[in-house]
Amino acid sequence: MDSTVVSAMKGEKLKEPSQWRNWFARIKIYARQKRVWELIDPHTAEEDLEKPIRKPRRPQYPEGGNELAKREWRDRMDIYKLDLAEWEQQNKSLDAINEWIISNLDPVHHTSMLNYETPYGRLVYLQTRFGRSSAAEEDIRAQWKRVSASPPKRGSDIDQWINEWDALREQGVSLDLPEMKSANKDFLRAVKDLLPVWWQLKFEAIVLNQEEWDTRDLIENFRGSYRELHPQSASTVSTISKASFSTLQGFDEARPEPPQGKPQGQQAQESPRERTLPPIPKRYCPCGNRHHKPWKCWAVNRDAFPDKEVFEKTARRGSQREEWSEACHEYGQ
Repeated sequence: MDSTVVSAMKGEKLKEPSQWRNWFARIKIYARQKRVWELIDPHTAEEDLEKPIRKPRRPQYPEGGNELAKREWRDRMDIYKLDLAEWEQQNKSLDAINEWIISNLDPVHHTSMLNYETPYGRLVYLQTRFGRSSAAEEDIRAQWKRVSASPPKRGSDIDQWINEWDALREQGVSLDLPEMKSANKDFLRAVKDLLPVWWQLKFEAIVLNQEEWDTRDLIENFRGSYRELHPQSASTVSTISKASFSTLQGFDEARPEPPQGKPQGQQAQESPRERTLPPIPKRYCPCGNRHHKPWKCWAVNRDAFPDKEVFEKTARRGSQREEWSEACHEYGQ
């Protein structure tokens, strides 16, 4: 079990202040698994720490004692053995934490550990050295100022950009930077041109109506809306080979369909890229209606219809349109 936990938390050895947040999370998880975190938490003052178990003293055998004294000695020995096993387990866990700290610290800083023997003393020193460094704060603050409200570059992976943006925000939150209080507004400015309709709804809710939103919830809400309105591009799909799926064996791969009304001479002048791309089918609204866009659909994007009367009127209009289409279809038959 121990080897599994350690291997699952492998990472870079602590050398720079920028690595402190992830490194500290790993040691915290490991110490909690060992049930000794309350003994070594560097955020707690030493006098307020939970006291470690003291090594029990072995009861002395009563030489020349009567049968009652010997019976009491045997009872005290049973209690001693239980206390000793508990002490040994805790002591073994603390030694494992000490070993973990040294093993996951860059050798450059090993010399500084000679002045501290306990895991608590070492973690307090490392937190002072790496966790609250002014240089680290200034570095995170400069990165946040450059990235916070800047939109992703053209052609970049939106999911990756979101993850990097949120990772930088989490570092700023761990340092208690005051700039993190406006993270929601910064995120809205950054994604304004990606989903204008979504931005307008959230801008009115957060900025104008002063609604409280957790930044992580806001990010996931945007991620879900973006994936709904921007499905996987055809260029990404075209890189997947038919051989990757056994169910496609024996079927022809997608080929581009020639545009209708295009002269034969012009078809021969198509570029190699145009000849290798599969045809992109026209996508309609998920509700099944082919006459409006998804962000204007009362069934898919109900946030766009906050007024109940407008919502019911739009729903009734959509129902009437469906009945009219069915009647026309029956009449045509």
